Formats: sequence, C-alpha cells, structure tokens
Amino acid sequence: MTKRKEMTMPNQTAPNASLRHQLLRSASALVIGLAALGGASHVFAAGKAGKAGNSEYQQQIAACKSGASTEDRATCLREAGAAQQAAARGTLTDPSPAQLKENALRRCEGLPQSDRIDCEKRVNGQGSSEGSVASGGILRETVTIVPAR
Repeated sequence: MTKRKEMTMPNQTAPNASLRHQLLRSASALVIGLAALGGASHVFAAGKAGKAGNSEYQQQIAACKSGASTEDRATCLREAGAAQQAAARGTLTDPSPAQLKENALRRCEGLPQSDRIDCEKRVNGQGSSEGSVASGGILRETVTIVPAR
C-alpha cells in the first residue's frame, strides 16, 4: 500500500477557497491585461503625435542654429526642447487672443490699485506703444494726469 501525498495551499483547504483563488487570479490577469492595453494605446498615440511634432522640432532647431530666431541660440534651443516635450505630453497649445488678453489682465492684478487701473488701460489698447518683440520688447505708455493738491 502506497501513501499518496497531496500538496495543498493554506487557503485552499475547502473547495470554495480553490474557486475563489481561481477567480482572483483571473480578475488580476484581466486588470493587468487592461492596464497593459491602456498603456500601449497611449504609446501608439504618442508615437503618431511625436512624428508630426518631431519635424516641427527639427525646423525650430534649424532656425535656432541659423540665427533666424529672435532669441539667442541657447534660449532658442531650450524653448524648442520645452515645446517638443509639451507636444509629446499633449499640453502644447496655441492660446487665442482672448486667452492672451486674459493672461495680461491677470498680471495687472498683483499691482496696487492706482497702478492696476493704468495697467488694464494699456492691456486694453489705450495709450501708445512702440518697439517689437524682435527688438527686445514693446513699450506701452499711458499718461495719467493727477490733480495738484
């Protein structure tokens, strides 16, 4: 007479435990599979966007190296790299004129009340302006007449 030895796991002593273990393994495999598919689809999407963004990046680098940019070479290369990274993340946007104006008005918020009013006037196009970004900046000026005391 031979003795037969069976190996059992501590949680698998009852038939329900074995079924529970199989369901848990199946559910875990399903979750891992779905996570892998989700990650893979993100990689494929990034690959498609990356190819389009890469040609623009190469054009920006060429402009930096040729001196066609209005920035110094180091700044131009840094900005081109930052734009490529933002494009890869899907966060590179081209703000609308309304968004640009809103951002400019927000910068006025940190000023004292008397200066804030003048700042908002300049943002809204009142006063005069001269210069350009290419020449180093735009100087906007408003004149406020303050009554004598």
